[in-house]
Amino acid sequence: MKNILLILLALLLTVSCEKALIDKNPENDPQSNFDILWETVRDKYSFFGLKDINWDSVRVHYDPMVDDQTTDEELFAILDSMLYDLEDGHVNLVAPFNTSRNWQWYLGYPVNFNYDVVERNYLGPDHRIAGGLKYTLIDSIGYLYYGSFSSGFSEKNLKAMLDYFKGTKGVIVDVRDNGGGSLNNAFVLAQTFISEKKNALITFEKTGPALDDFGNGLSYSFGPSSFGHYEGEVVVLTNRSCYSATNTFVAILSNYANVRIVGDQTGGGGGIPIDQELPNGWRYRFSATASFTPDGYNIELGIPPDIALNNNPTTNAQGVDQILQRALNLLR
Repeated sequence: MKNILLILLALLLTVSCEKALIDKNPENDPQSNFDILWETVRDKYSFFGLKDINWDSVRVHYDPMVDDQTTDEELFAILDSMLYDLEDGHVNLVAPFNTSRNWQWYLGYPVNFNYDVVERNYLGPDHRIAGGLKYTLIDSIGYLYYGSFSSGFSEKNLKAMLDYFKGTKGVIVDVRDNGGGSLNNAFVLAQTFISEKKNALITFEKTGPALDDFGNGLSYSFGPSSFGHYEGEVVVLTNRSCYSATNTFVAILSNYANVRIVGDQTGGGGGIPIDQELPNGWRYRFSATASFTPDGYNIELGIPPDIALNNNPTTNAQGVDQILQRALNLLR
């Protein structure tokens, strides 16, 4: 695990160090800010080919909108629209008055999760809370809800949870509505539910303006945690609001025979974003890597479930989570 984190850190440092190569005193006018953003994205954005985006054509469309009289509000709107075309939740432009974003990775899809229903009807009032982990037993089946990979947990928290789940028929790991967070937490939690070491991901860094300008791939293998792991069947619950680190977590577990995924496809977010600053002080970020499962699947597209299922809003309003119920039935 330590080696994986060191490699990721080195990758991020390599990407970040490229800031030093940018002109230290660029002009601060609307056209210069437009040009710098467009050129940096051209050179480093990792999904033009995957999404069939012609970045030159995008420039032809938006560049004529910018001139010396363009106001900050107008420039932000132009750059916002240009970045929106990337269809990427890891792409943002941050100004003092607004933050651009594209959240179509979950908007427009069924919600498929209601925490109030889960808390009242499945977790119950006596569920255990250990760091960011919430878990209980349902008919001799372990149930874990983890709402954010930004919420920490310790090795002792995980050991206690594993002890609690000993002898169960299986474990349900519910990461619906988990929008991501720490990749380290994603790696550690994944290793809690796997019993053998496997190559699970390969990551490439975008290195130049051509569609195929990528560096050598870095392979990541994952094995069971040194402090213990769950050896039985695992069902992972997903919806479109599973993004970024959560998407990676599900991608890792999808390689293992003891794991099934139930619900909706995850939202994606498979690229590691880098952060840059424009001459006017606005910050922006975008995906600069691409990660694949061993069979060549680009996880930016989201991880499809083994069993696709949507919650029925009427049934859900009556306190029944059909996705969770299906997982329980699989393990009973």
